[in-house]
Amino acid sequence: MGKEIERKWLINEFPANLVSSNLSSKINQMYLEVSNENDEVRLRKKGDRYFLTVKKGEGLEREETQIEIPFETYNSLSCLQVCKNKIRKTRYEIKDGSNIIELDFYEGNLERLVTAEVEFGSIEESKSYNPPEWFGKEITEEKKYKNKNLARDGIPKN
Repeated sequence: MGKEIERKWLINEFPANLVSSNLSSKINQMYLEVSNENDEVRLRKKGDRYFLTVKKGEGLEREETQIEIPFETYNSLSCLQVCKNKIRKTRYEIKDGSNIIELDFYEGNLERLVTAEVEFGSIEESKSYNPPEWFGKEITEEKKYKNKNLARDGIPKN
């Protein structure tokens, strides 16, 4: 398993030109296993590609293994979905110096939610990151904003 070092923020307002000037992709994901509070097994469709991902741990640094799978495998595994809701979102990738901001606009029962995630190569790099002023509250450590919990519980009632 590899390490994923990632911080996440709520977004209330953002510069309009960010969305119009950056590439986007549609993402659909569902969860196959969420029995352990800190672990998850996820299926994701991103554009016309399919992935199986296992994440372990919580917070800033987690273990992650992701493999690309053929559509047939994705389709076969999708019947094992354990959360009633899928996550549907449009993701914009925005260059921010040496980092990439993943700006997610959620759809369906999460449609009012907009978040930003940034992945880092090290803990030190993550701590020294100065987020843009349009970022809102940091939610990296808030379990209720993990995608698996959003799929299960919907938008948190702060």
